[in-house]
Amino acid sequence: MMINKKPINFRAQNGLALISVLLIFAIVAVLAGSMIERQGLDIQRSANLQALQQARAYSNGIEYAVRVGLQLDYENTEDVDHLLEEWAQERTFPLSPGMAYIKIFDAQARFNLNSLHPSASNSAEQLKRFKYLLAELGLDESIASNTASFMNEESQSDDDYLSAEVPYRASYSLFKHPSELLLVNLVDADGYRLLMPYISTLPITAQLNVNTASNIVLSSLSNDFSIDEANAVISERGEDGFSAVSDFWSLSEISAFTTNSSDEDDETSKDLWDKADFSVNSEYFEVFAKVELADRIATVEMLIYRNAETGEMRTYYRDFSRTEARVPATSSQNNSNSDSNP
Repeated sequence: MMINKKPINFRAQNGLALISVLLIFAIVAVLAGSMIERQGLDIQRSANLQALQQARAYSNGIEYAVRVGLQLDYENTEDVDHLLEEWAQERTFPLSPGMAYIKIFDAQARFNLNSLHPSASNSAEQLKRFKYLLAELGLDESIASNTASFMNEESQSDDDYLSAEVPYRASYSLFKHPSELLLVNLVDADGYRLLMPYISTLPITAQLNVNTASNIVLSSLSNDFSIDEANAVISERGEDGFSAVSDFWSLSEISAFTTNSSDEDDETSKDLWDKADFSVNSEYFEVFAKVELADRIATVEMLIYRNAETGEMRTYYRDFSRTEARVPATSSQNNSNSDSNP
């Protein structure tokens, strides 16, 4: 019995083997390309992370440099702080490659939101001043009352916030950071951006430094105190600032707010200011630092406390979310004494 066998087609098998080999090489080439691309991304990611960590390290180092500068300022002139001192000047330092920007602001040159807390001895007067500040900036004066209620448990204002799309309760406590103002009714992002350069959140005992306060803040001390009068006060403080609050107190521009009217029945008599609300030196300084390094940017905002009696310092908070310093939106809002005034 004979079995017919078909001849083996070696040419066809060779072709199939060649296709298999080419397919394997194609798969290997795709895998290799993918691995190289992933490795490149990992290298770039590591380089970016290293640059960012290095920028963060620079920003941490800036905090210690600022402390040294504030300590030297304290040793030189512990009784007076003004805007022409070294600490108040913008600083830019070259890095390789990049730069570091540092700006120190006097937090006591701003309106202290915590002065609205019911435990503050002059909260009623500060409420009026906050209204004047809001009016000066073209914002709703009701924000002042809402802020005071937000910190006052007796106001029982929770209903105003529990009905929000994302409900929450009023804090009934002192503010830790100015951004908490965004939780208050009628405060939106645009209004907050306008207010940022003029507000702070300090202990209720913190005084307003009349050597560093801007014309906007000074004019908000009274509804009867104009921007022009505030500018005149700024001119009077000169390059070295007032050496004592009594020098500020004796100015003709503010005499109407520091002495009783001769006519007790005068309906136009103005509210008298309390000398204890003012100072010529500061204990609280806001620092903004930006480090640009190899196309990476790291920023930090810090509030540093410097004890007026001992010069000892501590950092109240660090905010890594801020991208720019808290300066007025327009240069026209700066006071006439210094373009760098907060």
